[in-house]
Amino acid sequence: MDVGVIMLFYGLYYGVMGRDFAEICSDCMASTIGYYNKGGMPSRSLTNDICAVCGQRILVNVEEEGFIEDTYQLSCGHLFHEFCIRGWCIVGKKQTCPYCNEKVDLKRMMNNPWEKTHVLYGQLLDWLRYLVAWQPIIIGIVHGINFSLGLE
Repeated sequence: MDVGVIMLFYGLYYGVMGRDFAEICSDCMASTIGYYNKGGMPSRSLTNDICAVCGQRILVNVEEEGFIEDTYQLSCGHLFHEFCIRGWCIVGKKQTCPYCNEKVDLKRMMNNPWEKTHVLYGQLLDWLRYLVAWQPIIIGIVHGINFSLGLE
């Protein structure tokens, strides 16, 4: 029993740390990609045959050597490698298009029920992170209320 609890603790801890690290990396990627900025005007332009996440060509010519990858088109019309946009949205926790910053509908992206477990696991880890981060504040508020009401 003790080993199971310890394994659960370490699994959740490293899951939260891994997601935080992935979010930091995707923030760094988003700032260096430079296809959009907060001012609204993009600093670079992108041709239609380039994936904005990895920078590789989406469709390979017949003469060229390369892998044929599945593609996914967002509601904004931009086309990406399916693996790249899933990593951008699920692992990096970015819910916007990497090119134009329009919101991405994750439910439309996942057709099969077994693909939704990654999103559910991510939401569980986010909930745990907020619980741990806000717990001292909640305990302080409860102690303050108890002290002000004389319920020590």
